Amino acid sequence: MKTINDPSGIALRVNPPSSLSPKLCQLCRPLGDWFVSNWISAAEPRLNTYNHHLSWHALSESASGSCHFCYQLALEAEDRFMGGTLAYKIKNEKSTAFIVEVDSDSAKVFVRCDNLEWCVLNVNVMPDDPMAQHGMPILSKQDSISDAVLASTITHVRKWLTDCSTTHAECRIKSKFVPTRLIDVGSLGGSDDLRLLDTRQSRIISDADFKYATLSHCWGETKHIATTIDTLEHHKAGIKFSELNQTFRDAVLVTRALGIRYLWIDSLCIIQGGEGSESDWQRESSLMGSIYSGGAINIAADAAEDGDQGFLSKKTPSSFPYTLSNGKSNGMLYMKTSSRKRWTEYNGNLRRRAWVFQEYILSVCSIRYNTYSTMWECRCRSHYDSDVLLEENQFRQDNRALKNLPLELSTVSPSSPASNNSNVMTLWWNLVNEYSKKELTKETDILPALSGLASLFHTATGGDQYLAGIWRRDLPAALQWLTETPAWRSKTYHAPTWSWAACRKSCPATYRMLTPGQSKVKVLDVGVTVDGENPFGRVSDGFLKLEGRILGATCERLSLQPPMVEVFVERDKRQGRRSISRIYYDGEIGAMPPVWCLRLCVWPSGMQGEDLLTTGVLVLEEDKRENVFRRLGYEYRPMSDSDWDEATKKIMILK
Repeated sequence: MKTINDPSGIALRVNPPSSLSPKLCQLCRPLGDWFVSNWISAAEPRLNTYNHHLSWHALSESASGSCHFCYQLALEAEDRFMGGTLAYKIKNEKSTAFIVEVDSDSAKVFVRCDNLEWCVLNVNVMPDDPMAQHGMPILSKQDSISDAVLASTITHVRKWLTDCSTTHAECRIKSKFVPTRLIDVGSLGGSDDLRLLDTRQSRIISDADFKYATLSHCWGETKHIATTIDTLEHHKAGIKFSELNQTFRDAVLVTRALGIRYLWIDSLCIIQGGEGSESDWQRESSLMGSIYSGGAINIAADAAEDGDQGFLSKKTPSSFPYTLSNGKSNGMLYMKTSSRKRWTEYNGNLRRRAWVFQEYILSVCSIRYNTYSTMWECRCRSHYDSDVLLEENQFRQDNRALKNLPLELSTVSPSSPASNNSNVMTLWWNLVNEYSKKELTKETDILPALSGLASLFHTATGGDQYLAGIWRRDLPAALQWLTETPAWRSKTYHAPTWSWAACRKSCPATYRMLTPGQSKVKVLDVGVTVDGENPFGRVSDGFLKLEGRILGATCERLSLQPPMVEVFVERDKRQGRRSISRIYYDGEIGAMPPVWCLRLCVWPSGMQGEDLLTTGVLVLEEDKRENVFRRLGYEYRPMSDSDWDEATKKIMILK
């Protein structure tokens, strides 16, 4: 389900069409007859108007009712009018109108609202359609079936890939990596059958032209073919094309059409079940950085919410039946948007997934198949559908920064000045900030799904110790992360409480580098126990030994939304209690136990005439073991040194 933002600020939820035989609303059904009538009767180029829905609200309701064509127009509206006066004008416009321009070279539909161009659609017919004899532009037969996009976009994709690999120095793959297993897809026009190849038993490493593609996809709830200990040898012998789900079939078709022999798909190239499968998963997940960065191209199935949906057939143009005036001939018109922007689709279901976030950044270049458009992205260029180069402001700056992250890290030398190494840590927290918002099916994957990127940072830091999402050189500054909204912790352990990876929806918004003298704690020792073969993957335990000053405190739950906790420090009888901080708990708010406040760091508050320092405070809960604590939350606020007069110096262990 996609959200279409009404310019009034009301979110309109619009369901995409549920069938490949799209439903048309009452106003869209006559469009085919109207267009054909005007095309045939036009003695010369002219404009003709067809009145459509009378308001934005009516169009949105029709799209929600599963009208395939109205849904396309609603998406176009969001792309075209992001807000401000134009959006307000569209919302309050009394009517919308289709305007068709008929000329000798093309057939286009211009959708306008009070002379504001909304979108442009190309109109085509099949070669054997009656309207082909009247000069209507021809649509390839393949454009109306499952591999429609393959036929209509592959020429552009080949060109983009060639340009990228030969002219973009930033995009060249610097080292050849061969994954443990690959799918041999054969060649275009050859046998449909495939086979799983164990590269350790093959000579493809010596092939000068060796290259492979990778697939990013949503597993969804449906069952799909996977390699297990029991099916491993069977898959090596051969995999029938018909055994694959639709998403995998489409990926194979694209790979073959690009002239690439091999394809990497996680569920087929990593053993998914049986004795020994866990160690195989641990080993292969630790290689994700190399697998995706070494691929010639990444195929992203943005349009498929699960394996059964596929991503090629979803781009079939909207179809409009028509009948000629003689009543004997009928046919079908196909209309497809030629919009250059697709921000609604750009941030679709696939982009919200944590694993795919890593795959997107690691891949040198990607071809992304959305519901109604195809997008190319590499570290230098971005294109939509046709050979139209997107401007930098269209390809958002944050996306460009993420895509170029591996390149930026490759230029950092571990022996470079400290300021450069500080920049590396800032890059890491910017990355974590985005990553922590992504979705995971298994909470225990929170560290493995980032491990490929962590390995790049490990190299950039000269092999610094990685501690469940935190770097040793970054302590104690790395303890400053907080949750901007109420978070929660899984009952299954996957990180120590002092790591942001211990809870979901965490956001390191307050992270700042600490200069000498700003830290108020001393790190005595730290370590984690890695669970498996991936040094950047799952952990089973962790500890952080600190020396600092702490104050005993009590908590009270505040009746705010979202709920917060206020922390009070007991003073003498005359002064009573003093509020130290208001925090979001790192996890769900339950009982209000006695807590401890640890003075973590200070920096100038910027408040003139006040003897105050902005102070970062960790709120801790004491464990049953002596001097062992768990983190509950973090906050910062202006405080004076005198607020800590009664604090006790203590050595503690955080778990």
